[in-house]
Order: sequence, then C-alpha cells, then structure tokens
Amino acid sequence: MTRLDHRSPEAARYRKLYKTREWAALRKLVLTRDGYRCKLCGVVLTSGRKSARSAVVHHKEAHKGNHSLFFDQGNLEASCKRCHDGVLQSEEVRGYSLVKGENGWPTDPKHPANR
Repeated sequence: MTRLDHRSPEAARYRKLYKTREWAALRKLVLTRDGYRCKLCGVVLTSGRKSARSAVVHHKEAHKGNHSLFFDQGNLEASCKRCHDGVLQSEEVRGYSLVKGENGWPTDPKHPANR
C-alpha cells in the first residue's frame, strides 16, 4: 500500500531540504541543545519515527520554503511526535495558539480575542 501525500506541489519542493547533510547536522545540534527533551511536554525523546516520543525538530515559525528561516537555529525546537503532530501542527494550520494565561485570556497576540 502506498502512502498518500496531501502536501502541495510547493511543499514537495522544499521537503528536499530535510534530506540534506546541513539539516541532519542542524537537527542533531538542536536535539543536543534541548537535551533530547520535548520543549512542550518534557518527555525524553527517542529515535525512530513511529513512537509518540520520537524526536522531531519543529520550526516555530513556518518556513514555507524560506531557506534562511528553515536553517535558523533560533527558529527550531525539539518536540516529541505526539506534540508536533497534534498541538504544534494544529496551531500552524489555525494561525495562533490556544494557550491561556493565569487570567484565562489567550496569551498569543495573534489569537482572535486579542485583535
């Protein structure tokens, strides 16, 4: 059975960046910097691709093929597969975070309640 890829043709072009030596080295550097722990939930990350604890290096700001943003270490953080595929990608699609402060108000300035 072949896996369907629902990405746009544009995304297919920049997906090649994930196969470069430069990305592999940067990914390892970020995971080491972050202590192989998910920045969201704190779990210790593992190798592999199928476990909920698998290590993922997440772009905090979507790069959309922007080469300098893609390789910007300050734009990267370690996360587990569960957080990345759930909370983080949902935020990216939605365009804002749902995190609320102590007062119950959304903390993300991009949240509709803060506009």
